[in-house]
Amino acid sequence: MNNNLEQTTVLNSNQEQLNKLDNHNRFVNRFRQWIRPSSQHHKELQSSDSPPTDKAPAAKDENRNWIVDPSESFFYYWSAIVSIAVLYNLVILIGRSAFLLLQERLFILWLICDYLCDLCYIIDTFVQSRKTYLEQGLVVHDIKKLRKHYMHSRAFILDIISLLPTDFLYFMPQLYLLPSLRFNRIVRVYRFMEFSDKVETQTNHPNIFRLVSLLTMIVILIHWNACFYFIISRWIGYSTDSWVYNMNIPTGTTLSTQYIYCFFWSTLVLTNIGEVPPPESDFEILFVTADFLLGVIVFATIVGNVGSIITNMNTVRADFRQKVDQIKQYMGFRKVGTELERRVITWFDYLWLQKQVANEDEVLDSLPQKLRVEIAIHVHLAALKRVPIFAEAQPGLLVELVTRLKLQIFSPGDYVCKKGDIGKEMYIIKRGRLSVVSDDGTKIFVTLEEGSVFGEISILNIPGSKTGNRRTANIRSVGYSDLFCLTKQDLWEVLAEYPSARDTLIERGKAHLRKDNLLDEDAAQTALLDQAAVPDKVARIQNNIDKLETRMARIMGEYKANMNALGQRLQTIEQLAEEKYGTLSPDENLLDIEINVKDV
Repeated sequence: MNNNLEQTTVLNSNQEQLNKLDNHNRFVNRFRQWIRPSSQHHKELQSSDSPPTDKAPAAKDENRNWIVDPSESFFYYWSAIVSIAVLYNLVILIGRSAFLLLQERLFILWLICDYLCDLCYIIDTFVQSRKTYLEQGLVVHDIKKLRKHYMHSRAFILDIISLLPTDFLYFMPQLYLLPSLRFNRIVRVYRFMEFSDKVETQTNHPNIFRLVSLLTMIVILIHWNACFYFIISRWIGYSTDSWVYNMNIPTGTTLSTQYIYCFFWSTLVLTNIGEVPPPESDFEILFVTADFLLGVIVFATIVGNVGSIITNMNTVRADFRQKVDQIKQYMGFRKVGTELERRVITWFDYLWLQKQVANEDEVLDSLPQKLRVEIAIHVHLAALKRVPIFAEAQPGLLVELVTRLKLQIFSPGDYVCKKGDIGKEMYIIKRGRLSVVSDDGTKIFVTLEEGSVFGEISILNIPGSKTGNRRTANIRSVGYSDLFCLTKQDLWEVLAEYPSARDTLIERGKAHLRKDNLLDEDAAQTALLDQAAVPDKVARIQNNIDKLETRMARIMGEYKANMNALGQRLQTIEQLAEEKYGTLSPDENLLDIEINVKDV
């Protein structure tokens, strides 16, 4: 009994020690978790609470490591918002500094707009620190590298300057609420220029955008010059001479009159197209001289840029007209008939009105092969899938074929193909209507519309076809028709790399011919047997060629060995002749030499 009590006591004491140790370990673990960084503790809590899936951590890491791709639409639209804020500071700040009535009347509105722009600047600084860039051709996604790259760039310095809190100087009595204290916000004007370049690249009307951008810059420059003129007038004194702004006119004290007159004066000076009151003081003369010099640059810029824009706008039309003129000269030189010449000119007119290109390869030639293939897939793949024999073809085969499709344009009354012609192309109607007509062209059997396909059987070279590879109908264009064309040569070049797809297409073509009772089964079977025997024949020919090559190599080896032996014998004879008769003189009789050699 005593032993049992002692054992029980020992067990209880051990259990108490274990509980104390367990409590101590729990306390230590909690203390360690408490002193760990919050981010690491947060990660551990996430890993312990979340289910064992890969999607949740990936999604949370993606949200935490948010980055901005400059090529995506978000950065494009955000740059537009920042450009509006920059444009506001660029135009309004100088206006409020020059025209005090503008500052006083809408003071609360200006304060709200100012600090909204500041908030936009702060957010843009954060966005800029998360903007990706290319390093050795790869997009960098690491947040630390993105931040470091931004902090070592010129944009970071300009952004910091534009965010300096110069508004605190408002509390100084001499500088109380002066808008000019916020001029550092204009430093971020580079964002407006970046956005303009991006819009010019992405817009479908770049010449119009360039013209609008040029006019905007000129108007802003005139606006700033008008504000400087009013500031100088206030500094010199209104109405003190004939050059400064005159406050004594009936509406001279109104804001609208002040700004309109100053803007008008600035426009006249910078464009050098009008008379302005002559300056009187030295400072006025210096200011007007600088304006005249700046006006010369502005005028030259306007003339040069507008001329360049107009030239670029007419470049495509000028090239098109040059081609038309060359065709006209050629037809006139070759005495082409009037009717045919009219049809050619009408075809060119249709090409211009529809904004079509006669050769798409020339337009896409500057693109890399990968992008050309993607464009071809986007343009042609849906049309190619309409062809019954290609409906379930391999994707790789379709991708190869779409790059071979060529656009052909037919005028009204043109025959796409005639009955009995050898079929070398298949056609897919992109736009327009075609008619299947009789031999004399008077009777219309059926009309083919957009999406219709014809000629696909003739380019497959199906053995046993009763029509051979010849056209079975006359097809004529009703109006102007745009057709995608695939030639037989291009098709078989692609099918050479897809033998299984080739067999499938031929079987589908045979099924189509059987349905129309245009397939000779015996001839098809004979051709199939001949085609099956082709590999054996090729193997036999190859075996014979290998044997011939072996024999030729043996003969050439024997020939070389005999020539080497003959050469050695000749050298031996020459040495013996020299030893017995000495060196032969040039005048020695050849017959004697031959007799001597025979004796030897």
